[in-house]
Amino acid sequence: MSSSIPPLSSLLDSTVVDQAVSLLLEPSPILHSKLTPAITERIKSTGTPETYASLVDLCAEEIGEWSLEDKAAFLGGHPLIGEVKNLSAMSAKEQGGNTVKTPEIVLKRLGHLNKLYSRVYPGLPYITFVAGRPRAAIVQEMERVLELPQSPEPIPGDWSQVELPALDSEEALARVKESGGPEWQMETERALKDIWLIAKSRLQGLGLK
Repeated sequence: MSSSIPPLSSLLDSTVVDQAVSLLLEPSPILHSKLTPAITERIKSTGTPETYASLVDLCAEEIGEWSLEDKAAFLGGHPLIGEVKNLSAMSAKEQGGNTVKTPEIVLKRLGHLNKLYSRVYPGLPYITFVAGRPRAAIVQEMERVLELPQSPEPIPGDWSQVELPALDSEEALARVKESGGPEWQMETERALKDIWLIAKSRLQGLGLK
């Protein structure tokens, strides 16, 4: 997908709306099938947003009214921290910048933490507003969220000495939250808030507001 965003004046067309929201929020089946039509109708009813940030706010308002199941499906369209393949143009720019500088042990740890998070919070990917932080900092953030021992700073070879629980271990299974339960819902809403921060950061990167 191109990293250029269509002009606001063209947002009455659903194809153009889809292009804009896909760029800012990441393309996914539910974005195409549910969010784009809803945003197109909102724009036709209330008028074209005055800014792209207002478009993001409109998406947040719409998704805020969705069921938990649909919110989780929407979050599932966002790439995981540390992914380097099959990324959108914007995600490739955001995730690719530190690929060479990131030690392999950090990428491996992120991969396991991503899987562990989705085990603890069934159906949810871990999403956070990176805001220029190195991936090692995200490892430590995920460990805090999962209430695990912290990997030491700075990044040393002895990270391998700080073991993570296996996905099917008793320790991991004891942490599993009920899908749709209070803690699971809190994580869903936290992730959505970070999605809107990411979208507005992308606008800044495009020199827009």
